[in-house]
Amino acid sequence: MRNDAERGNKMERAIEKNLKRIQKKEEKLLQKSGEGFLQSLTDKVEKKIPDGLYEKLQQAFYLGFKLVFEKGNSIIEKTYDREQLELTHRVYDESFKQLSPKKGLKALNKLANHGNWRNLGITALEGTGLGLLGIGLPDIPVFIGVVLKSVYEIALSYGYDYRKEDEQYFILKLLEGALATAEEREACNEQVDKLIGFFTSDVAIGYDLDLQLRKTADCFATDMLCIKFIQGLPLVGVIGGPSNVFYCKKISDYARLKYQKRYLLQKEHQGKSQKAGKAQIEPWE
Repeated sequence: MRNDAERGNKMERAIEKNLKRIQKKEEKLLQKSGEGFLQSLTDKVEKKIPDGLYEKLQQAFYLGFKLVFEKGNSIIEKTYDREQLELTHRVYDESFKQLSPKKGLKALNKLANHGNWRNLGITALEGTGLGLLGIGLPDIPVFIGVVLKSVYEIALSYGYDYRKEDEQYFILKLLEGALATAEEREACNEQVDKLIGFFTSDVAIGYDLDLQLRKTADCFATDMLCIKFIQGLPLVGVIGGPSNVFYCKKISDYARLKYQKRYLLQKEHQGKSQKAGKAQIEPWE
């Protein structure tokens, strides 16, 4: 019993410490403004964008997400070993619970980051190659596929099944939060945290997946409008490579942060529930 109590206290301290670290990272994230070289570049071409491009882009993202969710997951899963990721998660999760929360969490974080550079490399090659040809809109399903591949690997690393519809809804909210405008960033981030709270407490949520598909598509279209216009220009469109990398990294960084937070809050909730259960069955003295 004493060992169980010590292990529980050790886990609580590790969770508290890491949640504070995540909070600091989130605060920095919310305070960021501007997008560096991309922002200065898009500011120069904003007035040259033809009418109707936004609507085409929004529809392309909507159909792209819809296509991948309905038919593309099996294709994405051929690019990584799903079973191996699930098995590795269970090993590290057990280490977090039974051996060392610090080492277990470090291993889980490393697992979640494992495919990051490979995915960034894929999206760089895809964006640059099509950009040289002056192809902007047709690369969207491929870009979405790489982005979701990255998020799926992160989800599996922390033990969450992206095949479930409510998890797909959560992923769409994550994507919206990652690319939200400065004015909407805080509100979107709060919505993601609210969802995490519901999932952690096993509270059923009501949602409209198609509506969220459109909202996320709208967010992508708004943020990437200028870049996709530039990418559609032959030779000049080579900017598609670094821009795709920028967006993929931005999304995967945000997803890792939120999935790690969700994992820790879930462990905290489970620990409190176990303590409450033990307190109820302890005999009267």
